[in-house]
Amino acid sequence: MDAARFSSFLVKVASRCNLDCDYCYVYHHADQSWRSMPKLLSAEHREAFARQLAEYVLQSELKHCAVILHGGEPLLAGAQALADFARLLRQTCSIPVDVSLQTNGLLLTDEALVILAKADIGVSLSLDGPKSANDKHRLTRKGLSSFEQTEQALTRLQQYPSIFAGVIAVVDPSTSATELFEYFDNFNIPRLDFLLPDAHWLRPPPGRNQNPELYEEWLVNAFDVWFDQYAHIPLRTFEALLDLCAGLPSSTDAFGFGDVSLLSIETDGSYHDLDVLKVTQDGATRLKGTVADTPITQVALSPAIEQHRRYLRKEGLSETCQSCEIVEICGGGSLPHRFGESGFINPTVYCNEMKRLVTHINNRLREHLSSEMLKEVLAPLPETFDLASFEQAETSNPHLSWLCARAREDAIQRLRESLSLFPNDRRAAKFSFMHKANFEQVAFHPGAIAWSSAVLAYKRGHVLLTVDGQAITVSPDYLDMLLEHANQNMDSVKLDVGRNDLWLRAPFGGAIIFEDDELGDVGRALVERAMDIVKAWRPDLATEMLAACSAVQFVRDPTADPCKIVSFSDNSVPGALYVSISQGDGLIDPYDLADSLIHEHRHQKLYLLERHAPTVERTSVQVVSPWREDLRPPSGLLHAVFVFVELRRFWLYVRDHGPASLKSRAVNQIADTDLHLKQAFVTLKECPLTEMGLSLVDVLNRAAKEGTEPNEFADHHSNIPFIA
Repeated sequence: MDAARFSSFLVKVASRCNLDCDYCYVYHHADQSWRSMPKLLSAEHREAFARQLAEYVLQSELKHCAVILHGGEPLLAGAQALADFARLLRQTCSIPVDVSLQTNGLLLTDEALVILAKADIGVSLSLDGPKSANDKHRLTRKGLSSFEQTEQALTRLQQYPSIFAGVIAVVDPSTSATELFEYFDNFNIPRLDFLLPDAHWLRPPPGRNQNPELYEEWLVNAFDVWFDQYAHIPLRTFEALLDLCAGLPSSTDAFGFGDVSLLSIETDGSYHDLDVLKVTQDGATRLKGTVADTPITQVALSPAIEQHRRYLRKEGLSETCQSCEIVEICGGGSLPHRFGESGFINPTVYCNEMKRLVTHINNRLREHLSSEMLKEVLAPLPETFDLASFEQAETSNPHLSWLCARAREDAIQRLRESLSLFPNDRRAAKFSFMHKANFEQVAFHPGAIAWSSAVLAYKRGHVLLTVDGQAITVSPDYLDMLLEHANQNMDSVKLDVGRNDLWLRAPFGGAIIFEDDELGDVGRALVERAMDIVKAWRPDLATEMLAACSAVQFVRDPTADPCKIVSFSDNSVPGALYVSISQGDGLIDPYDLADSLIHEHRHQKLYLLERHAPTVERTSVQVVSPWREDLRPPSGLLHAVFVFVELRRFWLYVRDHGPASLKSRAVNQIADTDLHLKQAFVTLKECPLTEMGLSLVDVLNRAAKEGTEPNEFADHHSNIPFIA
């Protein structure tokens, strides 16, 4: 294999520091070699490094390189000495050399800044936040505060935008992200970076043994605070993860796969690997040779560097990492953070934090894409809109009709805009000659809505992702399917069941398995039987379901128990219901399928309302749901209550009028639902609901207390069909 290609060089110009930060990987971790290092990089070693770099540039055909002046505190070497070193490097090398330094700011005087600016040396400042945050860890050797001097340096740096590179802060979860952002927003910072404390399996992150989710909660909250309120602050960590979650290359070596591109040089002129590896063990970074006697090309071929390169490739990761669903994003995590008793063949010690954060960012991306799709100003609800009437199928018609009409208008407009983006496509042209009613019917089909929304989002520059993080390709080829829909003259009072429709399935990638056509044929008959049950119980509910929903897809969850019944719906495909029709080795009972169809319809019904009237304030809070093992956002809990209030009615009906074989199960189902609803209403009292959300909870609370006498919706039906 060819040699590593170094393009960045971290040069220790000083081995000592005028601060004693308690988390510093140089002075407070395993490798204590700084004690035997010269205090400053000598003139001889500076000249030798310049010669080695110039030779390496020619041999490796580099077009540009970066030199980071580091320490310790690099300004202990003196600003003028650093400027002279930068001039030496640029004079010696035949390519542009970007020179910068990382400083704690205590020596960053006006005089020093003038010298650094004239020498075009970039400056990055270390500051953990306001005084209360900074003084937790960044004190002098006498235990005094460093904050005022560092903040003064930050204030001065704003006057030198040409060399101000940014601010680095190390996270302490006892300081809230809101407090940090409020502080840093007072300054004009070109780039901010939050770093987790350096840790590994033999030295876990501080405080996490008392609270395993300490850093997870902090990171998720920090992302939300940044994404919702402070996205104008460039924040490298979150921007890099957003890029990776969107399928773009990583802008930092902290995430994703990569290669070794940085070489370190200590104050004695010796070559070293990634400096932060000092947290793992004594001598972890040491490579053979010095700038006085060894060419950089030889170092690039060293076994230690080659081993480091293997760790940065997928095949060099632990088995756990190689099979992980976010490995392409995480890349196994930072190498020092993987260290343990078995060396580096471990997941990062921040593995749970990475999984939680990546999952959260993916969810926020999908939420953002969905909100962007619906970003136009939507009409407010009519003054006559009544939530209690809307909740009951028997009285919902005027309200649901209004919501569906607005959704239909929006879908028609979206399809027209999407078609206009393919002016030379013959299929798009055919829609111009389509009968108005046919066009509107096609436009309101869930697949058409999903496709046209994706087309418009793609036009706005969005990267489209599936639920499992795969890129989605938007193509006019889907117009063939839409034309097929139009030619079939779809009946609005019938469901489009089990069709192999690309855009009813594309948003879910490989996360969901769809049943094949053979089972689909059986499933269509089963859906009819389930809808007959609903019609016999409450014809108004069946009518409502057909008004709000127009497609059913058959799904399987390969990770779930084969006997478990799964279903879902998603607002990215409005009007589509995703249900399982197989259970164990056979088909699902029609009553269970009726349950699933009602369940997912209620989600879609509430989605229609929430397009015009949000029920939950924007929040990163997650709460316990009695129906789920994992925490849910308050909106998810409210949706669950909206669903199970209706399902409670259904199982009351099954108890009193269904087959005898289901009576015992219905009794248990009702008891469980009553208990879970009681728990859910208690939790909802503490959730940040809007006025609409609070009103809806009141309506649902009353509905959940409906009597358990023979179901009021079944009293007038004397000819209930027996369907086994």
